[in-house]
Amino acid sequence: MASVEKKSSNSRKDLICTVCGAPATGFNFAVITCMCCKAFFRRNALFGLSSLQCRYLSEKCSINIKTRRDCSYCRLKKCFDVGMKKELILTDETKRIKREKILANRQMTLNLFRPVDTFDIKRNSPVKPDHSTNIANIYNAFEDYCFLPLVKFDRYEFELVSQQPVKSRIKLQHYYQYYMTHETSLTNFFKRVPEFRTFSEDQQMVLCKHNMKFLVRISLIETRDPDLPLWPAINLLIETIFGRSLLEETDNLLRNFKGEIHDSRCIRLLLVIFLFSTHSSYNGFLDTLTIYNIQTKYTELLWTYFSEIYDYSVVCEKFSTIIRHCLHLQRIGCDAEAKREELQRTRLCIAPE
Repeated sequence: MASVEKKSSNSRKDLICTVCGAPATGFNFAVITCMCCKAFFRRNALFGLSSLQCRYLSEKCSINIKTRRDCSYCRLKKCFDVGMKKELILTDETKRIKREKILANRQMTLNLFRPVDTFDIKRNSPVKPDHSTNIANIYNAFEDYCFLPLVKFDRYEFELVSQQPVKSRIKLQHYYQYYMTHETSLTNFFKRVPEFRTFSEDQQMVLCKHNMKFLVRISLIETRDPDLPLWPAINLLIETIFGRSLLEETDNLLRNFKGEIHDSRCIRLLLVIFLFSTHSSYNGFLDTLTIYNIQTKYTELLWTYFSEIYDYSVVCEKFSTIIRHCLHLQRIGCDAEAKREELQRTRLCIAPE
């Protein structure tokens, strides 16, 4: 029996992705592929080749493990050529969503927030047993009020611009529409957080406005998909405004942040933590002590969540990674704002976010 299992394990290790040649994990959408090509096909197949354009206009790019990110058009074309079936995506995606929601809802009713007192986590005291319910609430609220609406918006925009060449899609209105939709979706998500609802509408608006730019950047770790049709145009627009180096620095940071944390629940919980923030020079009419206590509570919730998964040293390392990347992201935001102000001074009409 052991020899059979060992043989099976060795066979899996010998599998090669028919799209890019990387080590494969098994059959995905009817073809042997790696996880990267599986994810790429799921994101793009339903949009079709008409949504993309060959980066080098040849439509004959070589696709391998080193070049697979260079041209989305030729990569998707090869996926279809080797026999990957887009008809299987819906079933597979439905299973994934169901599996994640079952995991997230073992101790809760879907989309139901407990009363405020069940979120009470006192400093330096054990977290209540239902803390996993609180995390599940946050996870599902983001899914329903932020992630899914943004996916819907992206597909709607795709239908409007898919017939245009990529360069023709470089319009400020697409970027601002995406940003405003992102901002609205995040606000709807925050309104599901009990503590946020205890503030007046004016105070809620101040909290959101004060932190929204940074929150949008954090949420991009979850919502941004460079392979979807709008992103090549948005990236070209951002590169035109802010320069290629800042674009590449942001791309690398978001990719590293997601890869090193590799936990959607953590990222979504971070959004709540950073929502309850005020700058050191803030002099508004919010009770900063109350905000600090709420932020501390959710920070402790994240610490406890990590502690149930990792050893103490790993938890410390995770928090250190989060702090390092967030400081880096803040610095990038300051650089982008300085660049925008510089462009405004030269009378280039770039509207504020």
